[in-house]
Amino acid sequence: MHSPYRWGAKGERAANGAQLFDCSGLVTWCLHQVGGPDWRKTHNTDRLWDACKPVASVADLQPRDLVLYGKAGDSDHVMVHVGAGVVVGASGGGSRTLTLEDAARTDAKVKAFTRVEYRPDVLGFRRLAFVS
Repeated sequence: MHSPYRWGAKGERAANGAQLFDCSGLVTWCLHQVGGPDWRKTHNTDRLWDACKPVASVADLQPRDLVLYGKAGDSDHVMVHVGAGVVVGASGGGSRTLTLEDAARTDAKVKAFTRVEYRPDVLGFRRLAFVS
């Protein structure tokens, strides 16, 4: 929690020791920590989304399920559902968030939101393929 956002980061450390993440980088790092593949080494994270099982609704979400946000056909954000409607992810940044100063200016960091619909543009939900 509270690790700074940096576009393209998936857990590397800044000069000050802070671990850096963008939204898909955090998901990839988390998957890797529990024995899943490092999808960003060889694939775009869209492939991870395609490889996961659809989840019908918010009511069907389980901890570890993914929530995708954006416009139809153009997702721009992914979060992890941790239970009770709470999602966690690297949020508040974008392609121009490249330094710790950029992240601090926009409060871009790993954070939790108490509602899956903290953004109105929820595209859908997926269950990780290697999770039973």
